[in-house]
Amino acid sequence: MRYRQIEAFRYVMVTGTTTGAADAMAITQPAVSRLIADLEADLGFRLFNRVKGRLAPTTEALRFYQGVEQFYMGLDHVERVAEQIRTQRPADLKVCATPALATYIFPEAVKRFRVDHPEVSLVIEGFSSSEIVTRLQTHLSHLAVTLAFPEVTGIVQEPLMEASHVCAVHESHPLARKDVVTPEDFIGEDVLRILPSGLVNWNRVAKILTDAGVDYERGIGIQNSHTGYGLVAAGLAIALIEPFAAPTWLNNGVVIRPFEPKVTFQYVIAHAQSLQETDTQRAFAEIVRGVCRGF
Repeated sequence: MRYRQIEAFRYVMVTGTTTGAADAMAITQPAVSRLIADLEADLGFRLFNRVKGRLAPTTEALRFYQGVEQFYMGLDHVERVAEQIRTQRPADLKVCATPALATYIFPEAVKRFRVDHPEVSLVIEGFSSSEIVTRLQTHLSHLAVTLAFPEVTGIVQEPLMEASHVCAVHESHPLARKDVVTPEDFIGEDVLRILPSGLVNWNRVAKILTDAGVDYERGIGIQNSHTGYGLVAAGLAIALIEPFAAPTWLNNGVVIRPFEPKVTFQYVIAHAQSLQETDTQRAFAEIVRGVCRGF
């Protein structure tokens, strides 16, 4: 399998025809057809069927194309790094967090970071905690903000803050009028059930409610807190849930109340031990700490 074959396949997928691929590659249409035929022979499966005079990619071709696009994205990244070296521009800073934390922390953090580092190209992504660990291990992200997770070789976790879950209810719910909500207040209610996600679980939430007699296991299961707040906003359930996504929903009929006894979790800022920290990475991490001090 040669690069020129892959290139021909990609252009056929992008343009939809061998003629379009030939124009893009500055070669003849028969040459593109030969490259595709040779690639099919090397791969051992058909890439295209001819349907009413047009090429239609097979199921195998669509799967193969995903891998090809990942390959080209890698090349684009290499070219961008080379350009940064040539022009002496700072390297990209790739940061990630769980969606709720990204919503709460990153807008203010990026605003502050841009003041002193306007030239740095930022990439901000949201993932589950298990995906975050994988991205740090593979150096696809430089820095992450997430719920603390069990020790993983090669990943450094630095304490960032502690935060307690809150009771989230629709503004019309009787619990919205209480100053503090307790486990017993959840009895007989439709309660959202937070599902474990990879390295992270919410067993303490389940335990404190089930110990009080709440039928926790029959509730709607969720993994994303924004989904949970959306269900609360629709009046479909109440929740004992993390507080970071709450501000987005407070103008949509959601009310949050303190919950006692407190159910508190540790959050961390994490990075790969094997990846040398840059000045911009340290600067962004310090800004994130400053934002979280105000929580």
